[in-house]
Amino acid sequence: MFEVARASANMVTPTFVEMPTISKTVGTHRKIKSAHVKTLSLQDFKNLETRPIFLREMRESLMEIGTFYIKDHGIAKELTANAMKTVQEYFALPLEEKKKMLIGNSRHYRGYKLIGEEFTNSLVDHREQLQFAREQAAVESFTPSISPDYEGLQGPNQWPASTLALLPSFQPRILEFMDQLEALSQCLMEAVALSLGLKGSYFRDLFGAAPYYRLKCAKYPSVNNARTIGCGAHKDTGFLTVLLQDMVGGLQGQDPVTGQWMDTKPVPETFIVTVGESIEKLTGGLYHATVHRVLNNTSGRDRFSIPFFFDPTLDARLPYSIPNLVQNARLDFTSDAVKGTIDDEDLVHGLGIASLKSSEDGWSNGTHIFETVNRCHPEVYTRWYSREL
Repeated sequence: MFEVARASANMVTPTFVEMPTISKTVGTHRKIKSAHVKTLSLQDFKNLETRPIFLREMRESLMEIGTFYIKDHGIAKELTANAMKTVQEYFALPLEEKKKMLIGNSRHYRGYKLIGEEFTNSLVDHREQLQFAREQAAVESFTPSISPDYEGLQGPNQWPASTLALLPSFQPRILEFMDQLEALSQCLMEAVALSLGLKGSYFRDLFGAAPYYRLKCAKYPSVNNARTIGCGAHKDTGFLTVLLQDMVGGLQGQDPVTGQWMDTKPVPETFIVTVGESIEKLTGGLYHATVHRVLNNTSGRDRFSIPFFFDPTLDARLPYSIPNLVQNARLDFTSDAVKGTIDDEDLVHGLGIASLKSSEDGWSNGTHIFETVNRCHPEVYTRWYSREL
């Protein structure tokens, strides 16, 4: 989720910058080589003629860094601009209005978080936050301390009437943006599956009919002391993150070899795509989840970002790893299977990687997600989960 700030002076509009990283090779041997964060075009994936190049570049990016920029993603520029504008308008509301939507009011971990009250990696973040998820009815049978905690995550978002009166476009824009990001994420996960040699529908099958997702809107105020941390160092814990950020900057990624922190360079009309620890775990470390953080800035301009976290349905049980995944496999991305010209059920034939199915002895996706959100917002658990109502 980063672009390394080492561009040469004569690079006018770079789409990537080189950095050292780990290249996995046969056996246990590793070597250091030059790698880069690439800007990929989703249209190259959708075009069957250019799909092999896209898949090779995606695979290389996820093996070496864990992130890339995606352009030509199909989400209208007007929609992304309106989403960012809506978030900025919300954070500009009086504090008393924003507090009507406090996250502690919601059993489902949805709503507003005051500055200095969220934790990442056990450290306090210097940001305001607003969180949404899929709009659903709550699980009526949910009983604290009896039902699985993750069932409490399902439910509606908060939409205070007074807030909607002040910002009439707030609700429809947020919901439309999440719908568009879900469609984009499904497409990207299809590409991830093919890049691993799996059938294109593999993750769609694994994620289920109603994948769980969260939209987190964040405001990082400009400060006088740039040494403070806006968001602590961490890896995203789930499967896929799609991030829209403004042009202020502050996001940093960590060089996986040297541990050096490197500044980002926002690229207009792109999203930053990164995979999280669930993909890293499922692929046995073949695909890399990037450690990243956000520094506060002294520019005088507040920074805004909107990450979208995309994961399987809450009741999914996931395998610990992909069976028969060969770490150093050389896949043929020019085959008719990968280009989608034969039956989807035959996509894995000849690729050397077995199809993957969920099993009862796997791990609970819902439990994993609940642990993640609860670490950030323990006050919700204290109010809604630690006692029977």
